[in-house]
Amino acid sequence: MIVGLLMVCVGLWLLRGALDPAAPPSSTSTPQAGVAPRPAPSTVTPASRHAIPELPSAPEASEAPEAPELHGQDTLDPCKAGREPAIPAGYATVMADGVTVAWLPSPPGTPGPYDDSFRPTAVAYLINGLLAEAAALTGTQRRERLAVIVYPSRNALLAVTHAPPWTGLYDGGAVHLVVQSNAELGVSIVTLRHEVMHAQLHVAVGCMPSWFNEGLALYFTGTPLVRQWLDMLHHPDGFDLASLEASTFAGLPRDRTERARAESLAMIVFLIEHSGELGLQGAVRTLQATAREAGPAGPGLWERLYPGAGHRALLDSLARKIFGVPPGDKLDRILKAAICCYGLREVSAFHCRGAPPHPNETIWYDDTSSPRAFCSAEW
Repeated sequence: MIVGLLMVCVGLWLLRGALDPAAPPSSTSTPQAGVAPRPAPSTVTPASRHAIPELPSAPEASEAPEAPELHGQDTLDPCKAGREPAIPAGYATVMADGVTVAWLPSPPGTPGPYDDSFRPTAVAYLINGLLAEAAALTGTQRRERLAVIVYPSRNALLAVTHAPPWTGLYDGGAVHLVVQSNAELGVSIVTLRHEVMHAQLHVAVGCMPSWFNEGLALYFTGTPLVRQWLDMLHHPDGFDLASLEASTFAGLPRDRTERARAESLAMIVFLIEHSGELGLQGAVRTLQATAREAGPAGPGLWERLYPGAGHRALLDSLARKIFGVPPGDKLDRILKAAICCYGLREVSAFHCRGAPPHPNETIWYDDTSSPRAFCSAEW
């Protein structure tokens, strides 16, 4: 009888194990001495692998949203309000810390020997770093949200934005870029830095003169405008700096836009040469104080910062920064000969020196002086 009861109990226990999926399975193996039992495998979600969560796809639209008028510029008038970004239908998205990157997935192709695939996750984190850098440089609060839309070609960007043939722009809602397969991460970092600064200034500062907006974006890219600056020094004139106090270059003749950009960067360099990079934060505070004032706007930002400093003072500062000499006979002799320059990727390190011409050569590298410089007989 006892044996029968034991058999019934064993049967009920086995039946419970079959019906209860939560019950732990029995194991007939015995762990080896000194060896920890292997933990049961766990399901790992993409989020636990630190992947950026994908945003919901943009709703299908029957037609593209109306693009803002940029008037030939690469950025929205900073005195105008921003707008919500419009992600084109069919674009994939990733997001990190308020930065959304959208792109059109393309079928795999055969890359060239120097091509690099577009890396949206890395670009999203890079943009976060650039926003933090731009905020620190200007002494402003970092922009909380920013969308960056990357197009497969320049024609695709133009079809959506109806903008001039730029490779990048900021329209008040998003930064727009073109895939650049031969660049690291698949986009132009120089263009990205430029447009991110426009986006940061628009939200953190707002209305400002065009020379400050464009000049600071150019300075943030790090690249000097070599040919334009040398031409300014070689053919000095009486450029009216007050014409750059408007919020955009839209009022200037189209053939003066490139000159206005060179002047704007020179004005930022003048500011930094006289006040250091902290002077940029002082300029921002001046803009903010001006915006709070009631009544007439009064003099422009440049006149408030440097009363009486006109274009001649700007050229003098630029000549001393680049060549170490003021405008005059010595500078004229240098500009009429071959010129060797270095620091071509960093405004703060950019300098030039005169050099004797090389027979039968228009460009060469000069190793006779330090640092090594790129030389040209026809800048």
